[in-house]
Amino acid sequence: MKMNSWPQFEQITPSMITALSASRQEPPWLSDFRLKAFERLNVAAVAPFWPSTAPIGFSIPPNRQEIAEYHQHPDEADLVYQRLSQTLSDSGIIYGDFYEVLQKYPDIIRQYLGSIITIQDSPLSALNSAFFTGGMVVYIPDHVHCQVPLSYFRAFANPGQIERQLIILGTGASAEFVEGRPSLDYAPHHIMLTEVILSESSSLKYTAIKNWDSHVNTWVKKRTRCAQGAHVTWVEGHFGGQSTREWTEVILTGDHAHCDIVSYLYSATPQNISYVPRIIHDAPHSSSCLTVHGVATGDLQIIGEHDVLPHAQGVTIQRDLLALQSLSAHVSLSNPSIIAEPDAEITGNDFVIQSWNPLEAYENGRALEIAHAFLAHLPMEFAIEAQRLIHQKSHQEIPGR
Repeated sequence: MKMNSWPQFEQITPSMITALSASRQEPPWLSDFRLKAFERLNVAAVAPFWPSTAPIGFSIPPNRQEIAEYHQHPDEADLVYQRLSQTLSDSGIIYGDFYEVLQKYPDIIRQYLGSIITIQDSPLSALNSAFFTGGMVVYIPDHVHCQVPLSYFRAFANPGQIERQLIILGTGASAEFVEGRPSLDYAPHHIMLTEVILSESSSLKYTAIKNWDSHVNTWVKKRTRCAQGAHVTWVEGHFGGQSTREWTEVILTGDHAHCDIVSYLYSATPQNISYVPRIIHDAPHSSSCLTVHGVATGDLQIIGEHDVLPHAQGVTIQRDLLALQSLSAHVSLSNPSIIAEPDAEITGNDFVIQSWNPLEAYENGRALEIAHAFLAHLPMEFAIEAQRLIHQKSHQEIPGR
């Protein structure tokens, strides 16, 4: 497919940012948000995230033909989304494409956009804030329990490679979100920021199985803020793509807030996966459980961080981190010292590296064995798909098969 190449970063001007914002009928405050982010960018800082030298062009936004091709085969899921959105709105739930929500509820987006991941956070956040072309918004009012899992549907009108997600749960609210979508042929580079705000006693489970096409490079950062008694569960599986950079961060700001991160990573030749989960205990009696299991015949980097601030007494931390690597793999397992007060209760096992032969691992099921914790947190249909992917990748790594 012939692509429209966006000018290289150093050729982009503020007027182009303004034009992009105007083309999407954005309010002045959002245009200003983009310009402030753009002011913080420079070529050197953005180089790791900006594929200006890539052979495939960087299209911002996708042109009309590309979007039309993306939507030319509407499926039942699109119709389900339309009906579901209407049903949920009757309960006060806001759920939809970023620009649909922006038109109907601009004050919500203005209040929360950039409140957890600011434009000053990093070059990645500034880049996303300046150029994002779509995304998804979920808002659950106080004491409302969403009875059906939410997802990212094809029906969302702005598919793109630079996305922004907002998920806000009110006091005592609960929801479950499931992420899974196809790669976009015109988007070989995917940059996404997700901001999650959990109010007092709210609960969110976010499940994602990512099996991008082999040419796709991704940079994803997710940050959650949990108020008193709030509980977030991140369940993540990474299987595909060319190069993956993912940061999953949780800040426990309220007493008795809790977080679970359960991840499974399979880096096959010639993949490169870098996964950085970070949990910050910023309140007394908060608790967390971090489980990361990785399998690598390609390149794999895991950095698991726990920070306990001085005023956070009575904290409980559980860690279970394991990487299984082949003799030819390159695995980097960084284990920063846990910054904690003396009364913090820390249990579990840290990184262990084991060498293995792909044929032996396939025959004795080792790659699947260490996925049990991850699979146990998945809905049945996702667990079946994840097992299929593990089986497929293990089989592909055996010479002669």
